[in-house]
Amino acid sequence: MKGSTKLNKSQKQAENKLRRLTLLAQRYKQAYITQGALLRLSELASTISDMRDFYPAIHKMVSELLHAENFYVVFYDNESELYSPQYFSDEKDQQIIDQVPSSAFSSGLTGYVVRTGKPLLCDSQQFEQLIAEGHIQSQGSPSTHWLGIPLCRGSKVIGVMAIQSYNEKQLYTESDLDLFCSIGGHTITALDRVKSRELLEDTVRQRTRQLQKINSSLQKEIKERSNAEQLQAALYRISELTASSHDMNSFYHAVHQVLSGLMPAENCYIALLDPDKAKLTFPFYLDQYSPPARERPLSRGFTEYVIRCGDARLINSEKATELVNAGEIRRGMASPNHQARYSTSWLGAPLLIDQKVIGVIALQSYEQSYSYSDTELNILRFVSQHIAVAIQRKLATEQQKRQQEDLERKVFESTRELRQTNLFLRLQVEERKKAEQKLFYEANHDALTGLANRQMFLQQLKQQFALSKRQPQLNMALLFIDLDRFKLINDTLGHHVGDAFLIEVSKRLLSTVREHDLVARLGGDEFVVLLTSLLDDTDAEDIAERIIDRIRQPFLLQGQPVHSGASIGIAQFQNDHSAAEAILRDADAAMYQAKSMGRNRFVIFNDTMRERMLQALTMEQVIQQALEQQQFTAVFEPVLCGQGRDLMGYEVHTQWQHPELGTQYDFSKYAADAGMTPQIEQLMLQQACRHLTVSNNDTGLLTVKLSTAHLQQPELFEKLKQQLAVLEHKHRLCLAFTERELLQADSSAYGPLKQLKQMGIRLALHQFAAETAPMGLLLQQLFEFVKLDATFCRQLPRNEQKRQLLQMLQTLALSYKFRLLADGVDNADLLNLLLAEGCCFMQGKYVAELLSAHELANAPSVVFQQLA
Repeated sequence: MKGSTKLNKSQKQAENKLRRLTLLAQRYKQAYITQGALLRLSELASTISDMRDFYPAIHKMVSELLHAENFYVVFYDNESELYSPQYFSDEKDQQIIDQVPSSAFSSGLTGYVVRTGKPLLCDSQQFEQLIAEGHIQSQGSPSTHWLGIPLCRGSKVIGVMAIQSYNEKQLYTESDLDLFCSIGGHTITALDRVKSRELLEDTVRQRTRQLQKINSSLQKEIKERSNAEQLQAALYRISELTASSHDMNSFYHAVHQVLSGLMPAENCYIALLDPDKAKLTFPFYLDQYSPPARERPLSRGFTEYVIRCGDARLINSEKATELVNAGEIRRGMASPNHQARYSTSWLGAPLLIDQKVIGVIALQSYEQSYSYSDTELNILRFVSQHIAVAIQRKLATEQQKRQQEDLERKVFESTRELRQTNLFLRLQVEERKKAEQKLFYEANHDALTGLANRQMFLQQLKQQFALSKRQPQLNMALLFIDLDRFKLINDTLGHHVGDAFLIEVSKRLLSTVREHDLVARLGGDEFVVLLTSLLDDTDAEDIAERIIDRIRQPFLLQGQPVHSGASIGIAQFQNDHSAAEAILRDADAAMYQAKSMGRNRFVIFNDTMRERMLQALTMEQVIQQALEQQQFTAVFEPVLCGQGRDLMGYEVHTQWQHPELGTQYDFSKYAADAGMTPQIEQLMLQQACRHLTVSNNDTGLLTVKLSTAHLQQPELFEKLKQQLAVLEHKHRLCLAFTERELLQADSSAYGPLKQLKQMGIRLALHQFAAETAPMGLLLQQLFEFVKLDATFCRQLPRNEQKRQLLQMLQTLALSYKFRLLADGVDNADLLNLLLAEGCCFMQGKYVAELLSAHELANAPSVVFQQLA
């Protein structure tokens, strides 16, 4: 028994082990089948790109694994809740599937799977139960066994895949359900891949077709544009040939080359009608088989046919035979005495000018392999118009050239006598050029010394300043030179000696500087030296010392030694200089500093001087503010008629009543630097005119001193004339101008002075004999009063030469009808001397003291104040 029991136990263990092995084998087989199905599905997704092939392939794959003669796939739209069959294969309901509505799937097993979202294995009994419970309705032919699974994308059911069997012997099992579920789970992924590939390939095909169409269009457009550009270039070339070709023969050959670039033109000719239109000439004829055509009368050739038609023609062999039979043409007209070879394709276009035919251009081919086309016909028709214009223009040019040559020959023969005159005119032109060069030299150089003048110096200074701005390594410096004792030399030895002195100074300056340095005379005894390309800042100081040493050496003038000196201001170029004039300004300021330190030395401009200049600029701003606030008033200095101790009138001076600085008189330099002198003078003139209007005649003559800017600047002169035009008592107003400013203005001031005199305004020359006592100003007979400089008058008692000059001026005054007025009369001795010399009009401190209080009571409303 124990042995039997052990045997049964071993047998059971073996059976259990066999069952487990069998189960494992079945599971392995099922997994192997499932894995193979999934691989087949992945392979289908990778190889199929058309959905129409995908579903049959799925059906075939499922049929190989399961009983699936009846197989369908239906999609479900969650938003519209509609069903759409994608694939349907059924042995009973195949014919009626197209008429099945969407609702049929909704109420059947398909809809049930969609609603539950779970796989379903349904037999006939379960099918009846679902109907009885109201879950579904019977749709289509009833099956014995139905297997369906949901197709899901994420958590949403998007369709159902199902198989069914109508044979009771072919039923589905749970393992079939598992296999079918595994296939369905990966079907959506495969389906998306196939759809994506299908969409991509369809997009690629559509884009390819579009690109092919675009490429074809572009190729066509490129070809058309290339042809158009080639044709346009040919037209430009034809247009240029009129001017570039030397003669007609080269012109025709060049036209032929242009045509050869557009179409085959081995055989080409140009035929022109004569003026009577009775003959044809062939100025250009190129043919492979025929000699050059000769001039002939019009006949029935191809050329005449185009002339008659007035349009381009393409004639091939058939067309030529047709025209010959119709009597329109006769072949062999090009060379009637020669057995010609007939062309297989002939192309000709008329040459039209103003819609009139002047000739024909033709091309022909003798080869059967090539014939001209309508495209070439249109090109020749278009080009022929431009060729006709070019031929007409070239012929006209050639004719004009022949006429011009005839005319030139006749002119040359008839104007031989004028050659001498022409030579004389050339000499005159040369003389004029020399005169212009001389004028240019005189305009840019000082007439006395031959050095550069102010204009040329400023021009060179600006150029060198701009160069130094671009290349700071090119050091530049400016030397401003003022000669010492020049006025004394001029006054004591005369102007001609002063001129010789300036000439000698200019020579010494030139000997001390380098060749590329510029020496210029600004005027009077002021010279400047522009030093360029300095290697060291001390180079300018060395040159200044050499100049001082040279000028310090005695000058031999009129046989006697004369000593002088030089005060020099040096300004180095700095990057902060805003303009070239700023360097000249700095050098001028440094020169005045050198003079104030004792002369005969040089001073380099520095920041201290710049601060002083800024202070002066501040002063100028104060003056501008004073002008705006009307702080300037007129004061009147009396002018005495000495013999009767009578008051002749007053000279108007400017007084500045500043609220903080008090009364100011000496501000003319700041006003001049600021350019406000004319405005202040206009204000004083207004006040003087106002006094003349409100006062009586006892006031006498009012003298107002003006700068020559009123004469040289048109806008100021016009304003002056407008101001004087409304004045009633013009004869009681006298306008005075200084000797120095009139000499600097040259003759440009004479015209405005004459206009003022014609208006009835009296004129006075002030500060005469302050420097040179130029007699030329007196001989103009413009001035009614000549006021002698105060320094000149004060030197009369101890200077015999100046008394002699006074006597000469008295004689000129009688001859040229002007009155001498002496300034600076500060004592009785000088007054008596002037009276003894015959000068009776005078002003000064002593003159003011002689006037009685009664006479001052009749003065203008502004009380007379003694000037400091």
